[in-house]
Amino acid sequence: MSFQKLKRGFKDYLFITLGSLITALGLDFFLIPNKIVAGGVSGLATILFYLFHLPVGLQMLAYNVILFTLAFKLLGVHFGLKSIYTSVILSIFVDMVMALNPPIPDLSKDPLLAPIYGGIITGIGMGVVFWRGASTGGTDIIAMIMNKYLGITSGSGLLISDSLITLFAVFAFGPIKAMYGILAIITTSKTIDTILEGIESTRSVLIITEKLDEMKNMILKELGRGATIISAMGAYSGIERPILMSVVRRRELAILRRRIYDIDPKAFIIIHSNSEVIGEGFKKLDIK
Repeated sequence: MSFQKLKRGFKDYLFITLGSLITALGLDFFLIPNKIVAGGVSGLATILFYLFHLPVGLQMLAYNVILFTLAFKLLGVHFGLKSIYTSVILSIFVDMVMALNPPIPDLSKDPLLAPIYGGIITGIGMGVVFWRGASTGGTDIIAMIMNKYLGITSGSGLLISDSLITLFAVFAFGPIKAMYGILAIITTSKTIDTILEGIESTRSVLIITEKLDEMKNMILKELGRGATIISAMGAYSGIERPILMSVVRRRELAILRRRIYDIDPKAFIIIHSNSEVIGEGFKKLDIK
């Protein structure tokens, strides 16, 4: 391994560790103490923590082990070491920070500030993790399984799984806490968008690959997104090399990146932020 690759790998894991710690601080300082469920395995773990006193971090680790195993068995997806490392270190940080029991009552007990600042802090942490090419697993994997076996798009799968967890919170903590959870989800999502590539939630992806058909089928069938093949020719080689273009939502981008790497690690990828996307699967054209 070259020195540059070793240096880049060290920086990746350093930022992933920092992002995981920031995420844990947001959960332990603001969301968990206030019974705010912001979807995902952390939300489910928060509910069961108050119902059965099970450690949140340990639950998160157990759920991710099950989900990663299902992904290997049912999807044949091989997740990178970064994502596995993230799920483990985040679980450790959550229980470690909770054990220290940091005293911040003036901040964490405010019913409105808790979901806002909790969402911002966890969003910053998760944004850093995504930025370095890792994923926390969780409901992303559930969405991929639902896509393959039920034909549900990844975006819809994420919405369904997070909505079910939020519905569970209604019965566990009442509707007010669930509404605060929705506020935290929105805040977290927008913060991740800002950390990654700006405030917009859609991305245009241009892919140059030698495995065009396999890449096209992955986008059409697994993500449930459309794709366009653009004729192009390499300026230096003079060889025709079609470009595959697709538009995806930010939460689908992490899944797309992983699947592109699975299919063709040497693929050339360009990702653009969009100011607005109008058409099927996104916004409807409104001429009023």
